[in-house]
Amino acid sequence: MLRGISDLKRFTIAATDGDLGSVSDLYFDDRSWAVRYLVVDAGPRLPGRRLFVSPISVRSSDPTTLRLGLSMRQVEISSVSSAQPCGVLPESLARAGSGGDCHLQTATAVVGYTIRAEDGEIGHVKDVLVDDKAWAIRYLVVDTEEWWAGKTVLVSPGWLSRVTWDESKTLFCIVTAVSDGFLQASKRDS
Repeated sequence: MLRGISDLKRFTIAATDGDLGSVSDLYFDDRSWAVRYLVVDAGPRLPGRRLFVSPISVRSSDPTTLRLGLSMRQVEISSVSSAQPCGVLPESLARAGSGGDCHLQTATAVVGYTIRAEDGEIGHVKDVLVDDKAWAIRYLVVDTEEWWAGKTVLVSPGWLSRVTWDESKTLFCIVTAVSDGFLQASKRDS
């Protein structure tokens, strides 16, 4: 099922022996757009701590109770995540976005990015849609603002020809047509 990051933030992460906290964000690989970590706000259990959970450990998703069930116990997750001092990210995440080899970005950071086509700005990213089975970002929800007044369209990350993870916050795509709220695009150049 496709879920927006805004929707995922309402979900509680449940280990096999109790709740860990709620989803606060996710890290994805900006080359494949695959989710690498769910960021869990541990709340009162571990104040000020964020836990990093691999989506591979998610065994169930219940939209009625807003719970993602894990295949691990709390102590297994805490011992992995607690290896880092409070507020310090695991080494692979500490390099994210700083030009390291990691290519990790946060989903919430993508919200607000500008989408540009060859002939101008299309709009801004309003949300990201994540496939909660494959744990990959499938679409960016784009508010088209003045381009197509009051409408939103979906843009596949595969349609992006270039991404700038700098202050310009711009995603470039090649658009050929619009149909039923989807942008039609040619394949990206690699």
